[in-house]
Amino acid sequence: MKCLVTGGAGFIGSHITEALVEENHEVTVLDNFLLGRKENLSPVIDKIQFVEGDIRDEKLVMKLTKDVDYIFHQAAASSSPMFAQSLREALSINIDGFAALLNAARKNGAKRMVYASTSSIYGNNPLPLREDMKVTPPNFYSVSKLACEDLAKVFSSEYGVQTVGFRYMSVYGPREESKGIYANLASQFLWAIRKNERPVIYGDGSQTRDFVFVKDVVQANLLAMDMSKKISGEVINVGTGKATSLNELVLILNRILGKSVKPKFTELKVKNYIFGQQADLTKAKKLLGYVPKYTLEEGIREIIGEK
Repeated sequence: MKCLVTGGAGFIGSHITEALVEENHEVTVLDNFLLGRKENLSPVIDKIQFVEGDIRDEKLVMKLTKDVDYIFHQAAASSSPMFAQSLREALSINIDGFAALLNAARKNGAKRMVYASTSSIYGNNPLPLREDMKVTPPNFYSVSKLACEDLAKVFSSEYGVQTVGFRYMSVYGPREESKGIYANLASQFLWAIRKNERPVIYGDGSQTRDFVFVKDVVQANLLAMDMSKKISGEVINVGTGKATSLNELVLILNRILGKSVKPKFTELKVKNYIFGQQADLTKAKKLLGYVPKYTLEEGIREIIGEK
C-alpha cells in the first residue's frame, strides 16, 4: 500500500514510518522539523520518500496524497505551551493543516485517514476515561484537537471520507529527545535520574497518567488500516488501561536504574491541570482488536536497552 505519514520525522511518526516500511508498504514522509529530526528516520531513510514541507501547503498536500491509500496524520502543535507562545500559529497548524489533509483525502480518494487526537480532551472527567463521555476541553491544545475530531466526523458523514482518530494517553519511548521540554514525563524523569538529577514534580505526585509505550501506539495505527473494520468517523482511546502516579513512576525508574534519586516537589501553578488519566479500552479492543503489549517497566527497559 502507498502511505503518507505527516510528522513522520517526529517521535511517534518515525516509529509508524519504520513499522510501515517493515511491512513493505511504500511510504512518503512529510515533516517541517518543528519537533521532528531527520535522524529519527535513519533506520529507513533510504527506503522512503522524504519531503520537507508544511501540512498547510494545500498544493503540496494535494500532490503527496495522489494515489495514496492511507494517511497517518501525526503532525501537530502537540503541547499546550506551544499555544501560549503563538495561539494563532498553533491553531492554524492543527486545524487548517487538518482540513487541508481531509480535503486532499476526499479529492484523491484515499482509503482512510488515521490521525492523532489526545486524551487531554477529557480534562478531569472521572476515571476510566470513555469515548462517550461529555467533554469540556481544558486548554487551547485540546480545543484544537476536538475541533479536528468534529471535522473528521462531518467529512466522514458528508463525503464518505474514512477517518479514525486516536485519543492517545501519555505516550513515551525512544526518539523523544528532539521534543525537549515537550517530551513525556516518563522520558524526562528517566533522563534526569540517569544523570542523578532530581525530577521535578508539580504538586504532591499523586496525579496519575496512563503511560503507553510508543510501539503499542504504532500497533493501534496499523490495526486501523484494516478496511474490513467499519469504524469511519470514530475516535478511540489508545493507552494501557492502567493509571500510574508520578510518585510510582519515580520509584519504578529508580528500581530499574539501581538508583535512589528523590523527586523535587514544587508548587502546582498550572490552570486546569489534569490530575488523572486512565483509558477505558473497551472500544479499542472491540473495534480494532487492540491489546497493549508493554507494561511501563517493560517499555522503560526497552528504552535503556534491556530486555
